[in-house]
Amino acid sequence: SGAAVPGAPPGDDRRPPSLTVVNPTTSAPSTAAMATETTDAPAPAATADAVDSTVPATTTTAPVTTVPPSTESAPTSTELIYVDEPAEGTLKFGVQGPRSKQLQADLIVLGYLPASADDGLFGPGTAGGVRRFQEASELVVDGVAGPLSLAAVASAIAALSTVPPESVPPESVPPESVPRESVPLARSM
Repeated sequence: SGAAVPGAPPGDDRRPPSLTVVNPTTSAPSTAAMATETTDAPAPAATADAVDSTVPATTTTAPVTTVPPSTESAPTSTELIYVDEPAEGTLKFGVQGPRSKQLQADLIVLGYLPASADDGLFGPGTAGGVRRFQEASELVVDGVAGPLSLAAVASAIAALSTVPPESVPPESVPPESVPRESVPLARSM
């Protein structure tokens, strides 16, 4: 019979050899590893004069070089990267733009954000303000300004600007709009 090819399956076995990586057994550098290619040979048919009915596996060892870890450190910044907000629809964490800035201004007027929060970036502060507003308005609390939340904010702002006339104090009415006969005269003592 012909010479066996190391790593090749014996006989009619057409399976590819299996590859396993094992730790080096010598004092090789830490960046090198050894690959071991192993093929289990099927046991030959038992014969009367066969002492051992198994054939040891064929093993071939070849060096494998691994790439050392990078010496450059990965960025450790937790700075958010904002994307432009959609022209309409839902505003959510991580968007920026004029609609986010208007939402922030409205939440400031309504008392859910501090006055310094109008930067146009829908970040953690804005999401927190939206959550507080949603909770107070008995909406689903998720920190996302969807259609219901945006409509509720608009309604709350509209309610603030619609002040009934009888609640306007008289000193806020301009003097030229008050008839002269009804203006009391000051008496000196």
